[in-house]
Amino acid sequence: MRLELASFNIDRISPGARTRLSQGELQVDVEEIRKLVLADENIRDVKIHLVHPGESVRIVHALDVVEPRHKVSGPGAVFPGVLGPPTSVGEGRTHRLSGVAIVTAGEPVVGEPLYWREAIIDMSGPGVAHSPFSQTANLVLELVAREPSTTEERAEDNTIIGSGYSLSYNYSVRIAGFKVASYLAQVTADMTPDRVDVFELTPVDPGLPKVFYASQEAGRYLYGGDMGWQPTLLHPNELADGVIFRTFNGPASFRESTYLYQNHPVVADLYRRHGNDLSFAGVLLYPLGGERLEEKERICSFASKLLHMLGADGIVISWIGGGHPGIDLMLLCQKCEQLGIKTTILSPEMARTPDESGFVHYVPEADAIVSVGNYEEQVTLPPVDRVIGGRTLLLSDMDADGALTVTVRYMYGASSPLGDGKLMGVQY
Repeated sequence: MRLELASFNIDRISPGARTRLSQGELQVDVEEIRKLVLADENIRDVKIHLVHPGESVRIVHALDVVEPRHKVSGPGAVFPGVLGPPTSVGEGRTHRLSGVAIVTAGEPVVGEPLYWREAIIDMSGPGVAHSPFSQTANLVLELVAREPSTTEERAEDNTIIGSGYSLSYNYSVRIAGFKVASYLAQVTADMTPDRVDVFELTPVDPGLPKVFYASQEAGRYLYGGDMGWQPTLLHPNELADGVIFRTFNGPASFRESTYLYQNHPVVADLYRRHGNDLSFAGVLLYPLGGERLEEKERICSFASKLLHMLGADGIVISWIGGGHPGIDLMLLCQKCEQLGIKTTILSPEMARTPDESGFVHYVPEADAIVSVGNYEEQVTLPPVDRVIGGRTLLLSDMDADGALTVTVRYMYGASSPLGDGKLMGVQY
């Protein structure tokens, strides 16, 4: 599979009579975007904001972040299974708007769990260092949901997952971001890009170690459908075309946004090293098992068997963070090591003191762990002139525009297990 990823550098976004790109400025037809978003019956209203790095702006109640992309050649479309048929993608040419992002935000809806929901993006000040989305020019869709019409919709069947209505609404939120992202990138269809990068797993020296990347997934949509329990092998190019997304709003600091799947840092680094000191062999998605050990055993045994059959010499493993998901992580690490597959773990820490490991379970085979930051660390944010998304932080009475002292957990993408953040843990 050979994918050409053509980049169009965006310095500024502004409203315009029509959507067009000229000399690094993206002008957007705001009314056309409103029509796209409001076509979904779950969304009652939308406010559209254009914000840039350095502005005294704070985005709160953020949900997902998407990079604008459009497929100009090759099979399928971007976000297959959602905006087009679930045809295998990752080939041909895809256009991207580099330096700009679509951010969806808004108040929670009836039956939506709030404990993990809050997510902050500061466009200026010390908070900039904690989110990759503080450095992009952002088109923010501030969404207002329709009211649920039935008692069944309001019922919160699961305190973690939420009501059926909140699940449906959060799905609609993601689709709104995808539609706007595709619409904006389409403007480049007949334009000459600033740069073209080619991604292809070309044949390399067979003596190089064969390395895979494994990503733990929970509640994800793959090609528009539920993943199921079976570990799944992907070509890394498929991620660039938006084949995977999640509708659950986990802790902001390690919430896997669509944007980071599209621009996966680990995949990018393994591609850079392909043919030099390793042979990048593919991406393995391993679903999170339930709370029963037999479910975790089934998934991790299957995943390690696949890797062994494919001749893996090494694997980089990321996980979603939290409590019992760490059991799956350690089980997969142990099984791989016992099969002779060297493992490296990327881990978002959840530790209040230096003495805590952040894991509920640990195996001796886990001897190469890279911390991507501790979500219990605190950060102080100064007041801002403008807030988008809400007036107060969720589960608190703190004014969203005032000075805030919060844990890193609230900063969107600060300790991403996908490897994009700037935080780390150092053992002395």
